[in-house]
Amino acid sequence: MNTTQAINGEIACFAVVISTEYPYLVGEVNAVDKIGSEEHRGSETDEVFVDFCSEEYSERRKKEIAAHFNKELGAPQDYEDLLRDLCNVEASPANLICIDRISEEIVRKLLDSTEYAGTYCNQVIDNLAYAKRHVEIAEQLERQSNTAKTIYGDVQPGDWVIAAGNNDYRYLLGTVTAVDKLGTPEHGTDNETDDIHVDFTAFDYPPDRIEEIEEHFSGLYGELKIFDDIALDDVIMAPKMLISISNLSQDEIKRMGNLLANCEAFCNCFANDVIPYNEKHAELMERMEQNLLDYHSIYMGFDKRELIEMADKIAAVSNVFSHMGYRDFDDDELDFFLQFQNPLEVAAEGWLDYSMDNDDGMGFALENVFRHKQDWLDSYPLMKDSKAPADLGLHRFMDVNLFDFLGKISEQVIIHYPNDWNIDKDALFRAAASQDEIEKRLVWHVCATGTHLKSERDVFIRDSGAHEYMTDYHQNDADMLGYYVEVTGRDGQTVTGNVFEVGNYADFAAHLRLTALPKDSVTLTYSPDWGGVNAGKILTVSRNEYDNDRHRLMSESGRVIDIVPHPKDAQELYKILRDERVYRMSFPIGSQEEHLKKVDAILAEARKPAEEISPPEQAVKQPPADKKPSLMGRLFEADAEARAYNAQQKQNPANITKNTKKEID
Repeated sequence: MNTTQAINGEIACFAVVISTEYPYLVGEVNAVDKIGSEEHRGSETDEVFVDFCSEEYSERRKKEIAAHFNKELGAPQDYEDLLRDLCNVEASPANLICIDRISEEIVRKLLDSTEYAGTYCNQVIDNLAYAKRHVEIAEQLERQSNTAKTIYGDVQPGDWVIAAGNNDYRYLLGTVTAVDKLGTPEHGTDNETDDIHVDFTAFDYPPDRIEEIEEHFSGLYGELKIFDDIALDDVIMAPKMLISISNLSQDEIKRMGNLLANCEAFCNCFANDVIPYNEKHAELMERMEQNLLDYHSIYMGFDKRELIEMADKIAAVSNVFSHMGYRDFDDDELDFFLQFQNPLEVAAEGWLDYSMDNDDGMGFALENVFRHKQDWLDSYPLMKDSKAPADLGLHRFMDVNLFDFLGKISEQVIIHYPNDWNIDKDALFRAAASQDEIEKRLVWHVCATGTHLKSERDVFIRDSGAHEYMTDYHQNDADMLGYYVEVTGRDGQTVTGNVFEVGNYADFAAHLRLTALPKDSVTLTYSPDWGGVNAGKILTVSRNEYDNDRHRLMSESGRVIDIVPHPKDAQELYKILRDERVYRMSFPIGSQEEHLKKVDAILAEARKPAEEISPPEQAVKQPPADKKPSLMGRLFEADAEARAYNAQQKQNPANITKNTKKEID
């Protein structure tokens, strides 16, 4: 059977595919004609013939398909008239995605909505692009782990180098045999830099050069030395003692190595790049190296689309780190950068901001940062700010047993309606079984009166049920805690995932109200085993129709089993969700055990008798509101102002409220 390579794998006869060209038709492959076969008609690729009438589209989808082709053909036809033209369409394999292995639920959505089909195709293409980029990043990180910065250029094992004029091995040529990174087990010296092992015997020196080398080392040792007695085959060099020459041709390397004068002249070209050791610069680079390692850890936690979106930031961080290692800073400039907790981020953001409007080099970008020092000092966390208690910050907990971790939090917090957690566990099981990444990203809150677990996507759509639940915060809910939850898989009878703190819940609820997009339309899914004109259908209606005719839509037309709200601009919602995750992925990884102690402390404070509460004026002074990250300063907000009132309200059972979890919207 003939096969050919589609976008995401091989396809053959009877494979089910979706076209990436509008209107994203779904069909079954009739035939594959390979290049060079008798059946092939002469195009530049294999020819695939697809029956796009083999699947049963929804009525809405049929109308969308007919409308598209009527516009293309300029002649009005209904869907049935188009069938004969769609039953054996020639398509390029580069425009087809195989969907043989996806769930029936997703296939049903592809057949129901052209918009969903287009989004699905774009996600597959983006995921494949990410996979390629992920491999490139992994290879880059691997190279970085075995790469060192020299006076000019990066080097790794196998590269040619020349020793600069600032050390005893000046003007010798050799190849790098190993790079021992500072801080690794392989780094066995007391050097405060990476160790670069160089074999200076790799170059075939002519007799005249050998005599010059013997004379030089005889003077160093104070005794006669011959070339073979000098230990040159494994010399440990600092990066600032070497210049990379791997960009030169073999002939150029040979001509330079044959004459001492050529080597000296070449190295003198880089004399201004040899930076003397500076303790402040070494301290800055040590901090920036830790910043870089933190970034690498964060990048590995991002999903495919987010890495593609952040390509510019990833490149900027890497390029700035390299440049900062070579730059000859003034003491004032070093003092400026050393004030920041993350100087690498400051420099990278400065470069990104400057390069948007200028084509100058990175040096000009840093000069621009120095000209506006106070703006940067007012906007980014400083080292002096890090002296606050570490646990006041937000943390993330990666690849945890959700039933265990969230279950323990539930046990600590819930007083009434403890069965809510069992409902949430069922929802987590469903999320783990879903193939839709959106359904795996959730928001969870817990308080004395139970829990709610809702889709993160829906929480950021105003007037949706999820949004209303998560913003239903009152002053007597000071013991309410919130978390982002990302389901990553199922392990036997439990579910695994990532958990992120949201901080002060009053602030979080206010953030949701401010950030969420208005609801524009609603998709209703009707049960197939219930009476009504819409039984078994999926129907999308405008918000106005949904609000004004809800009784007919929800009762008379059939039993609604699922409601999905939509904003007007899906891309804007995607950007909000992406930015939210970028922010929370920057949190440091926390200890589950320490967090449970923190929960105990929060509850003890929120539920203490009113007479034990400190006056509001004794609350810890919060950082300036315009400092980043913004949520750090707001951790103290609201709590100090309402603490006495909260405790009094908690003593009165009449103030306890509870929203039912059974309502859909």
